[in-house]
Parts: sequence; C-alpha cells; structure tokens
Amino acid sequence: MLKHIYRIIILIFIFSGALYYFSKDIEEEVNQTQGTVSMGKASFPVVMIRQGGKEYNLLHGYSNNLDASLVREAVTPLGSDQSFDVVIDGKENDVKRVIYELRDTKNNSLLDTDTINALEKEEDYKTAHIKLKTDLTGGKEYSVKLTLVTSKSRKINFYTLVKKVENSYLAEKLDFITDFHDSIMDKKKATGIIAYLEPESSADSTSLAHVDIHSSFELISWGNLNPKVVGPVIPTIDEIDSDTASVTLGYTVKAKTESGEELYRVKEFYRVRYTSTRMYLLNYNRTMESYFDVELTSLAKSEFKLGITSDQDIDYVTDSKKVKIAFARMGELWYYNLTENKMTRVFSFRESDTDYIRDIYGEHDIQILKMDDDGNVDFMVYGYMNRGAYEGCVGMIFYRFYSNENRIEELLYIPMNITYQLLKEELDGFSYVNNKQVFYFILNNKIYSYNLITDNLSAIAEDVKKDNYIVDVNKHYIAWENARDKKDVTEIEVLDLESGMKDSLKAPEGEIINLLGKIDDNLIYGYGKKDNYTTATDGTLLTLLYKVEIADKDKNILKEYKKSGYYITGASAQGNIITLNRQKKDGGGDYEEADDDYILNRVTGSYKAFGITQRVTEKTLTESYIALPGGYTMTELPALSKTKNTIITKDTTLRLKDSVLTLPPFIVYAGGESAGAYDRAGEAINEAYNLAGIVVGDKQQIVWERVVRSSQISLSGIKPIYEYGDSLRACVAMLSSYKKGYEDTNPKGDSLTAMLKEKFGESYLNISDAALDQVLYYLNKNQPVIGMKSKNQAVLIVGCDMYNITVIDPDLGKTMKIGLKDAGEMFEKAENRFFTYLQD
Repeated sequence: MLKHIYRIIILIFIFSGALYYFSKDIEEEVNQTQGTVSMGKASFPVVMIRQGGKEYNLLHGYSNNLDASLVREAVTPLGSDQSFDVVIDGKENDVKRVIYELRDTKNNSLLDTDTINALEKEEDYKTAHIKLKTDLTGGKEYSVKLTLVTSKSRKINFYTLVKKVENSYLAEKLDFITDFHDSIMDKKKATGIIAYLEPESSADSTSLAHVDIHSSFELISWGNLNPKVVGPVIPTIDEIDSDTASVTLGYTVKAKTESGEELYRVKEFYRVRYTSTRMYLLNYNRTMESYFDVELTSLAKSEFKLGITSDQDIDYVTDSKKVKIAFARMGELWYYNLTENKMTRVFSFRESDTDYIRDIYGEHDIQILKMDDDGNVDFMVYGYMNRGAYEGCVGMIFYRFYSNENRIEELLYIPMNITYQLLKEELDGFSYVNNKQVFYFILNNKIYSYNLITDNLSAIAEDVKKDNYIVDVNKHYIAWENARDKKDVTEIEVLDLESGMKDSLKAPEGEIINLLGKIDDNLIYGYGKKDNYTTATDGTLLTLLYKVEIADKDKNILKEYKKSGYYITGASAQGNIITLNRQKKDGGGDYEEADDDYILNRVTGSYKAFGITQRVTEKTLTESYIALPGGYTMTELPALSKTKNTIITKDTTLRLKDSVLTLPPFIVYAGGESAGAYDRAGEAINEAYNLAGIVVGDKQQIVWERVVRSSQISLSGIKPIYEYGDSLRACVAMLSSYKKGYEDTNPKGDSLTAMLKEKFGESYLNISDAALDQVLYYLNKNQPVIGMKSKNQAVLIVGCDMYNITVIDPDLGKTMKIGLKDAGEMFEKAENRFFTYLQD
C-alpha cells in the first residue's frame, strides 16, 4: 500500500515539474516575433518568337489566365503558311510540351488549339513549331496564348497577338533597326545614320533622358558617354503591316561617369517604312533612366544622385520632422534616416546576379501611401510581379515597412486578371491608407474602403468616372458627384479620409452642382439651373453654370465668380490661375462660345526640406539629385541594408469581382506601352498621332493608327443625296447606305448624334477634335467621313489625293474638290467635328 502512495507522490512531482517546464516553454514561444524570409529568385522561363532566322518578341510568363484579347505586349506577323517557332529558354524549368490557343480578339472565341509534344533541343533552348490551322483574315489581329507545361506539371502562360501580313518584309525591317542600333553604339559606324535623321535647332540638347529623330547627331550617338550594352537586345514588334513597322528595343547599359560606374535602362522606339528602293526612318525615340545606387551619393553637396531621368516629379514622402525620407525610383523603394545616416532598399525585384531579363522587367510600379514619425512606410506595389511568392501574377500588394525592424509585411493582396499597362491607367486615380488602418482605393469606377484590421470591404460610391471625383492627399479628402451625368448632379459628397466623416455640398432646389476641379487643395465647383444645358455639335452635353465657387474641404467659401449673361461650361487650373470656359446667348437665343475668363488664386507655398536639383556634366549632361535639408552635412556614405519579408500566417488575398477592369473606350499604345485612356476618340487620336502610336477600342479593335496614306483615294458606290434639304440628315443617310450596301431610309432623330446612333448603334464613332490629316486615315480604310463645315452644315468626305479632298456637299448640291489647306482651315473653324463608324 505504502509503495503505491510513493508512486502517486512521485508521479505528482513529475507532472508538476513537466507542467512548469512546458508552461515556461509555451510562454517563450508566444513572445517570439514572426520570422522573415528573403524574396525568392526569378524562376519562370521566357520565350521568343523566331521566323526566317530572326528572333524577336521576348515574352514573359503569367501564372494566371488573362483575357488574351486584352494583352497587347507584342505582334507576331505571319506569312501565308501561318507558322512560327517558339524558342523556349527554360531557365530552371524542364519544359515538356506547349499548348497554344488562337482566339478572336473581338469576342474572345476559341478558333484553334493544339498541343506540341515534339520539342526540338537547341543547346540551352527548346523549340516548338506552330502552324495555325484556321485560315486567318489578312490584316486582322488575333490573340494567341502559349502555355508551357513543365516536368513538374507547372503551367505558365505567354501571350502574343498574331497578324497575317503578306510580304511583311520583317527581315529587312529588323536588319535596318539592328544596324541603326549598332551604329549609335559605335562612334566609328555612327556617321552612317546621319542621312536618316531630321535634326532641328530648337530640339533640346541638354539631356540624354529623351532623344528623338529631331535631336542632334551628337546626342543620338550618346555624346561623350560611351555606354556598353549588358544583357540581350531583343526587338519587340508593336505594330506591323506590309509597308511600315513599329519596333521597340529595351535593354540595359553600363557607363563610366564622373560619379563611377552607372546602370541605365534604355528603350528605343523605331517606326520604319520599307520600299523596294530604300528604307525610311519615320520616327525614332529613345528614353534613358538611371538605376539608383547609393554608392554614387555626392558627399561634397550631401545629395543623392538620381542621375539621368525624365521624371521631374519623384514620388517621395517624409516624416513631420523632415529627418526621414522614402522615395520611389524605377520600381524600387528606398528609405533614408538622416540622423543615423542609414539607407535601406525597402523593395526591389532587381537581383544582384541579374540576368537583365526577368528580375528587371519593368512592368510594375510603386505608390507610396504614407510615412509616420517612426519612419514606418505604407506603400503599394502594383503590376506584374517579377519574382517571389506571386511571380507571374498581376495585382496590387499593400505592404508596411517597419523601419526599426528592417522588415516589410504584406497586409493585402488584390489579384487582377489584366496587364500592368491597363492596370496603371486605372490606378492613376487614387489610393490612401489612414491612421485607423482603412485602405481606400478606386477600381472600375467604384470607391472602395477596406479595413485592414477587420477585413471588411465596402463600396462607398459606384459609377464614379474620373471626371466625377477629386482627390486631395494633402488635406486627406475625396469629393465626388452623386450622378454620372453632369446634368443630373445635385450633390457633391466630401469624405474625410482620416476621420471617415462625410459631408456634402448640395444644390438648391431646382438646380444642379458640378465639380470642376481643385486648386491649392481647395475645390472648384459651380451651380446651374436644372435642365439648362446645351449640346455641342459632336453631341457632347455642356451644363451651363451661372456661378462658380472655390471652397476648402470644410465648405468655407474662399472666392466666387458670377457674370451676368455668361455661363461656365468647364474649368482648368494651372499654377495659381483658373481658366473658365464660357458660353453666352446669341441673337437667336441659341448658345455660342464666349471668350475664356480667368480667376487669379492666392499663391501659397510650403517649405520642402528635401528638393530635386539638377547639374550638368560633360559625360552625362543633365542629371537630377535629391538635395538633403540645408544645414545637414553627410560626411560618409550611408550604411546600406536590405529588408526581408515577414512570413505571413494568414491569407491576405482580397478577390474582387472587378478583377477585369472596365476602362475608358479608347486606349493609346505607343512605344510598346499604354500612353493613356480616353473617353473621346478624337483626343486619343491626337495623342496617338503625336506619339506615333495607335488607338485601340474596348473590343481590342484598332480604331486608328498612323499609316502611310495612299496617294489617291476615291470611294465608289456612294449615291449623292441632295434632296433632303438638311445636310446633316443627308450625310448620315449616305454614310449609312455606304456601310450597309444599299439605299438607306431617311434617318430619324432631331440631332446629328441621335441620327448617327440610330443608324450605327455601337459602331457610331465620334472622331471630333482630330485634325483633317488624321481623319483621312479612315478613307484609307475605305470609310467615308462626315465633316462639319459650320455649326449646322455637313459634307461627306469621299476621296483625297496629295493636294485635295473630295466631298459631297448636300447644301451646294454637288460633289467637288477642296484644297487640303482650305479644307483644313474650314473644318478647324467649325471646331474639327468629324464622324464615321467602326468596322464590324
């Protein structure tokens, strides 16, 4: 019995001791901080297209499925055999087969698919031979998705457009571009390109950040810099037809400068034209941007060298004491603490052992949201993820940098099923995080708030276009109209992004209120009578505001503008001047344009401890620097450190229904990237013309491109109509009859816009604000164009040559020629109002 009692006592001691020991162990485990990990290396393969011995179109892989029709990264021209080779650089992957899908870009319907199992081995590469079976329409673009399947059953997607072009002369065009590129890199060869340049004395000669065909020969051949290419130079075909091609070369160079050895990202854009006798250089643009390197810091002036750059609006934030700064540069985020003289590379995809292909792929950007006084920084990385946990994905990652712990923590990940080029157009708007950990952002015309603590997502406002809202980060507010159409807006809602409190500006009974812009952190808005609006000739609705006010976010009115007999239709602010667009009534009671008027706003300034300065050197010409606060002297180079990622134990993914964005209907692409999104085709055409780019519609069809126009165009099969007694109605009937191939009926509707929409529906295309020379593109595509020769008179443009256009003028009852110069002046006087239709 006693033996059992001893055993029980001993077991109790053992249990008590174990409990004490393990309880201590558990407590220590709870107090441990989360672990960190370095970002994983780039692991995806890359592919190139090969035809006729030429390799081009370096494609990067996606881990998710994108809408192939939305991906406009490269165009692959196809000959009559419709075949091309896919050259696979597997890197760390053993690729076993390739699956291709051919789709119609208009409706994304699948036209052809096949699997290529027989891959040819070529040293470090594998090649898949692809021959499309579906007969393609010449000149039309189709989308192709290439899926690489590895030995580990991993699937990686690549995208290209294909276009059947008989006699594309691709080899000749690429040879010319390669020779030009090689020549500018070698002073001994460089003189051979002089004949292709169009130098202008007015062109800027002080910077290497941007040069073009009008720059001096010395500047185009790099002046005294003598850079050396590192990594591959692979052409990307942006656009191509039988005559012309637009091609981009993106690559990296190194150069020895007065500061040391520097690294630069370079992009060259060529637009060339092939003829049987010679090659023409229609356009040339080159941009050059320095990678930030703390080793290049100027101790003599206590300045961080940004180097060669076109970006004069460097994104940076500071703490309230102005002793900490975070700045974004070339897709990287840097943080500096003056008191400790420490520099941290907070975020970067760039690797120390870069291959100059994958890790430096520039399809992402960084948006700095805020910094607190401890130096902690909230920021967002958005676009294509070059490496790490989300390699190959497109999305937005919201991070927090903890400066004292030298780590970053992922707080939110929003995946998107579009390309960076489209995403950046949407995120140009606004993102903000407040002190209560509420993240605000705009996607698909919706204003969202997401609570990072409770994971609660809510839509604050919907159907809010870019011209319906105003954001001011300095005063932390966003204001938006309560209706999409300006004529229906009765209230402007104002949200304080820090407190979350809402206020509003309301129109009096029977009136409307319109948001016009902001100046110096203050709102500009105006009041008008309900239903008091006019319609411009092109169908644009203009509200007529009798009064304009400037007020701060607390509704304190700072200034008022009102003039009897005049109505404000729009406003723009530049510097401290507000320009007001106005209308007044003419003698017949209609509204007509009046001279602009101006409001001079008070000038305010704020002290900036950090500033952007510039210097000029013999080798690099104009360079930019970040100047540290006055009185601060840097005696030695900052200590450099890199952050690590916090190991996340919970899923931070927020999946939105809006993962595919509804963007404005017209996107401009130029130089291999998107250059803007527009609601109006004419504005997009103007931008594309200036940049030698193209305009793409919402169904991914080409709306306009800069082509070599035929020397003589005469559209046949158009029966002139003179008897309607209304030139607008007659022109719509002729345009509709030509498109439909039969004599159309008298259009209904009491306005030009109404008649065009009735006849053409979604195909109706308003190309107003484009110039006559740009509009003649549509004649080249066998489309007549309606042009307004006055406010209420129209002609149908049906032909052109080198000196004249041919028009059918219902008012004059005849078909006639007008000189290009006279016609241009006539249409410009009528505000360049043009209309046609989109091809089916």
